[in-house]
Amino acid sequence: MSIIERSIILKVNKEIAFSYFVEHELITKWLCGDAIINPVTEGAYELFWDLEDRNHNSTIGCRIQSIDQPNYLSFDWKGPVEFESFMNEADPLTQVVVVFSEAEEGTKITLLHNGWRHSDNWKEAKDYFDNAWFGAFQVLKELIDKSY
Repeated sequence: MSIIERSIILKVNKEIAFSYFVEHELITKWLCGDAIINPVTEGAYELFWDLEDRNHNSTIGCRIQSIDQPNYLSFDWKGPVEFESFMNEADPLTQVVVVFSEAEEGTKITLLHNGWRHSDNWKEAKDYFDNAWFGAFQVLKELIDKSY
């Protein structure tokens, strides 16, 4: 099984960095248009990109698998419309794990996105998300740099 791994260092403490992954008003500034997040184990982790069609291009139905605020967060993940026929029906879904650790300059965030299968359509989806996470982290870094 292959894993996407992305890391970034943000010039804020772990508590602030963590809040950008679980607080509605913060996650919607860098990752999605709307969100329903209940930051407890088995709580909702639903992010929406198309607000007119919330059943598609979303993580609707996804749940937090484990949480240790402000150190660790893991949650189920679904794909956009072009990948939903296989990603969103997979059992288990792909999973995202985010680890927050202290760094000299602030907080290091390490994201691991796993659960990828080995067919061509899964490889295409993995490549899509490898790029998407890179871009999302760039937006988050720019937002943090402007805000703090």
